[in-house]
Amino acid sequence: MRTSRMIVAAFGMGAVAALSACEQSSVMVDEPGYVLDGVELAEVEGVQVETGVPVPPASQSLAASCTADAAGANALADAINAARSVEGKVLLDRNETLDGVAQSHACDMVRMGQATVAGSNGSNVVDRARAVGYPTCGVIQLAQVGGSPTGIVNAWLNSPPHREQVLGQLSDEIGVGVTTGADGRQWWSVVMGDNCR
Repeated sequence: MRTSRMIVAAFGMGAVAALSACEQSSVMVDEPGYVLDGVELAEVEGVQVETGVPVPPASQSLAASCTADAAGANALADAINAARSVEGKVLLDRNETLDGVAQSHACDMVRMGQATVAGSNGSNVVDRARAVGYPTCGVIQLAQVGGSPTGIVNAWLNSPPHREQVLGQLSDEIGVGVTTGADGRQWWSVVMGDNCR
């Protein structure tokens, strides 16, 4: 069975997705055997119908673990908070659970060979946060390949959708994962969330 993919805006080598667990998601389904809002769909004479079979959320473990770059993750979190500080925004607290979600996704991106917010198993950031018990009142993810923490944040700040995510006031926590691929490029994953408190 395949899982429906959400359409995300991709800009250059980075991607951003904003998903809220408190709102209904809407995706277009055009092939049989898809999952929409946790329920399996089937095709009957070219029309998608709900089968009523619940589908569990995607697993957190997307790829075998890879070597994390803790210093790089700290530097990117610091660069994001520095940008937020300059703009008078609330600083984000590091969250170990979100760090794990972000790192797992960084490893997955390396394995897939593309900077994307979609997991290799069809999951999105809400699926991955829920799978590890993070309360998902609002969770967003940014992904990037290559660059330095300061350069990445500057590029995101110059892209309106990315800027909105970096400086948004709906998140209060941040997790960052980074790893180096076989080609020497660094793969960056940022997850920001609201822990529902």
